[in-house]
Amino acid sequence: MRIKKAVRNLHLWLGLVSGLVLSIVGVTGSIYVFEPELSAFLERELYHLQGEESIFADDYAIAEYIERETGQLLQSIQWPKRGRDTYVFKLFEDPIWYYLDQSTGVITPGGEALGNSFFGFILELHTTLTLGETGRLVTGIATLIFTLMILTTGLYLWFPTNKGRRKSSFKIKWDANKKRLNYDLHNVTGFYFFLPLFLTGITGAAFYFDDEIQWAVDAITFSEPATESVWDTKSSRPEASPNAKLMSTLEALKEMNRYYPDFFKRNLWMTDQADGKLSFAYQHKTDLYLGPDHRIFLAVDPYTGQVLSENNPTKLPRGSALMAQWQLPIHFGEFGGYPTRIIWFIAGLLPAFLTFTGFKIWIGRKKNRNALEGRSKSKETNLSEPVARALTKV
Repeated sequence: MRIKKAVRNLHLWLGLVSGLVLSIVGVTGSIYVFEPELSAFLERELYHLQGEESIFADDYAIAEYIERETGQLLQSIQWPKRGRDTYVFKLFEDPIWYYLDQSTGVITPGGEALGNSFFGFILELHTTLTLGETGRLVTGIATLIFTLMILTTGLYLWFPTNKGRRKSSFKIKWDANKKRLNYDLHNVTGFYFFLPLFLTGITGAAFYFDDEIQWAVDAITFSEPATESVWDTKSSRPEASPNAKLMSTLEALKEMNRYYPDFFKRNLWMTDQADGKLSFAYQHKTDLYLGPDHRIFLAVDPYTGQVLSENNPTKLPRGSALMAQWQLPIHFGEFGGYPTRIIWFIAGLLPAFLTFTGFKIWIGRKKNRNALEGRSKSKETNLSEPVARALTKV
């Protein structure tokens, strides 16, 4: 009983302290589950083509057209994907992202954030509470506490040790009094959504504690760590060729087309830094799909076109491949299509729901405790009066 009481207190106070943060993270995560469809609806004038097909022969023609029309060099090109039929691009020293309708050639300015501004705010709230790096740390710690402590202690407290209670532990007694109904809603709902909440939480925590969780995954899968990340790779200007020039956009596209012809291009990032790198990204599908994610990233020397490092799940160690292919699909519930996305949407609302029902349980117990203490004091007073009268007669 002492252990269960200690676990109950741990579950209670961790939930009360982190409840607000987890509620915000959960609700914003639920909204973001359907970001592709909602963005395509909210930004339909920017996301959908006005014509039936492209007026450009290929990507070279598109890049050349953009730089000619804007009079500036491209910093990034984002190919159509996930409900967006248009191209998106960014220019050096220009904070604005632009949309290109390749069926008309019309270029339309967007915002400083890539994609819909509303979902940019939702994502910022989800990941940092709009508090920058401090908020990022807070949400990361709260998510890890929720996954490893609150959920596991909740499962322990739910587990029916009494055989007579096992059947009732799996269902909500809708005709019970308010106190019992609230208790069932908290416990039974938490049990049924334990797995979605755990998977969402652990993959979400991996965005904040990526090195630590990757280490744990490597240890569990008996895997060697991956080599240098494409994000950390840097290029240096060839000493033997001091007059070497950075590649143009067309030259970079030519290099990009050399690799993975069976994949769709996802994005290209150029560089204007002497020690910078080109970044090529590919994906095996452009729409929402079942199963693991398969994206390939290359870090490329901006002078020679040499591949400096590669992130390809098929070439990574087991642990790194597992995270590369499954982290995003599991976190957003996309691995099973619409059924799992709907379940994940509901699961995102549960931290707020469980915080509310858990708070009501705590308030109810606190009232009961105060009532019992009041009755105890009343009995002590009633018993002391006869004793006091008797003593005065002695």
